[in-house]
Parts: sequence; C-alpha cells; structure tokens
Amino acid sequence: LDIKPHVGALPPNAEIVVKDVFTVTAADFGGRGAFDLVISDMAPNTTGNRSLDQYRSFELFMHALSIATRVLSPGGSFVGKIFQGTDFPEAQKAVQKAFETARVIRPEATRDVSYEVFLVGHRLKADAAVDPAAETP
Repeated sequence: LDIKPHVGALPPNAEIVVKDVFTVTAADFGGRGAFDLVISDMAPNTTGNRSLDQYRSFELFMHALSIATRVLSPGGSFVGKIFQGTDFPEAQKAVQKAFETARVIRPEATRDVSYEVFLVGHRLKADAAVDPAAETP
C-alpha cells in the first residue's frame, strides 16, 4: 500500500495498491488473521517544522498500528517507522499493550542526525486492538 505508484521490479507474488492509508480499513486487507507480519515504512512529507513532522509521523504510525492489530494473526508481528518526538512514548506504550514484547530499533544505516526509529512488536496478544475509532476513515 503506497500513496504513490511503485517504480521497479517486484516478485511475482507481490501486489502494490495505490491508496492513501487513511482511506482504507482492516476489512480491505482481509480482516483478522490475514497476515503474520505487517511492516510500515511510512513517513510524512516533511515540512521542516520538526514538531509538526514528528506529530504527523506519530499519526501515520498509530494508524498503521491500528490496522495491524486488526489484520494480524494472533502471535503476529509489527514493525513501524516513527520519528521520535513528544508523542513517541504514547506510541511505545501502544505497542507494549498490543504485543507480548516490544523493542525500539535504530538501524545502523540511519544517519546520526535522524530522529527516525522503528518500533517492533512481537507476538500480538489475542485481545489486542488499538483505537477502535480508527477503523473507519
């Protein structure tokens, strides 16, 4: 799922859907149990206003997490990119609530001045759901 058309080669079993993530629901992806892993590498178009960019990244992350908790199989995993900012602890708590284990990963290839990290949740809890109001756009 990407807001922009994909350019490049894909494996034969891959499919790119061009849509805004805020216009889709879990049902569009098959609902509960459709995936074992959800990866979100989404980032907002940056404005240069660090606080605004961090907040917009938080919104994208939380929406991806909300969808993930609705399409993952119990025991599934989630990896999501987020810019660290004032809302980062809230995102971290949401991952900790939904998954048995949660980690913060900063890839070695990340530039020293970057404030982007990945929050990783392993083993989705059977009763996990994040922000039910986010289910509909």
